[in-house]
Amino acid sequence: MSALRSVSSDARTPPDRLAHFAAPLGCGILAAFGVVVGQGVLVGALFAPAVMLPFGLLLLVGIAFANAAILRSATGRRRIGLAVVLTLLLPVAIGASLAAQGELPLAPHHGVPAPVVIGAFIAGISTFALPRWAKLVGGLTVVLVTALYAWHAVSEAAQKAAAVRASDAAVREEMYDDVLPGATTTLAGAGVDLRKLTAEIAEVGVDRDGRELTITMSAWGDPGEEDPDGFACWLLTGGESWEAAQTYADFADRCRIVDGGWASPDGLTFGTYRKGYWVTVDAGRAATAEDVTAVADTLADVPEAERRTYWDAALELSGS
Repeated sequence: MSALRSVSSDARTPPDRLAHFAAPLGCGILAAFGVVVGQGVLVGALFAPAVMLPFGLLLLVGIAFANAAILRSATGRRRIGLAVVLTLLLPVAIGASLAAQGELPLAPHHGVPAPVVIGAFIAGISTFALPRWAKLVGGLTVVLVTALYAWHAVSEAAQKAAAVRASDAAVREEMYDDVLPGATTTLAGAGVDLRKLTAEIAEVGVDRDGRELTITMSAWGDPGEEDPDGFACWLLTGGESWEAAQTYADFADRCRIVDGGWASPDGLTFGTYRKGYWVTVDAGRAATAEDVTAVADTLADVPEAERRTYWDAALELSGS
């Protein structure tokens, strides 16, 4: 009879072994409960801090006592220090998750609810009061949860960085769509250099065997109901404000109508409309009226590749 009782007793799981499973389970569930309630406390503290902050403090004290009771039932010894650590880890974990996500309620970590993740982490820490085999399981749990959190944080950071890059690229592309098309020359033997490209002005330098000219496109558009020759000559001469009802006669001494546009009397400045924008060709160092005419007769669009290269380089230089 005694032999049968001995065999029967050996077949049962010792109570302390069951307690070793119950301790991390209880601490984990308690932590998950604290995460759920703690999020509500944080939100409530924004509206009624005088009520919610004391309530949150009482909640932590209650959780600390509960952790101490669970650990004592599992080990038969007081584990006040570990109970306090488990309790303080709760607001730390919530704060870390909130700092990483920036909003409440806390989002799942790759599909795993935040209370479960934090609860598993604290459950793993609670095993440090248990035998070696339990510490090993708990340590692996802590490592896995930490890895999950790190993976989530890295993935979240990568997604945010990708979103920022996409947003910046969209803004840059929108800005690029607003810049002027620009004008250049196809004159044989002439060197050209895109110097400026914005939504208000596009400037191209021309070097013709040491004789320099500048092609400028500005955002001025159609003259509307104004006299087209008078308005164009006003743009060409500049230096004074436009007055309604002015005509070409008001600028005849400073501007003449030529084939394809308007020019200064000395021929060193030429102006015309191109794609709805005002374009001028100005003679620079050593350039002659013949050079201005030659460039004006060969005006063309700035190649897209050249515009894009200039724009990208300008953005990189500005740090945008």
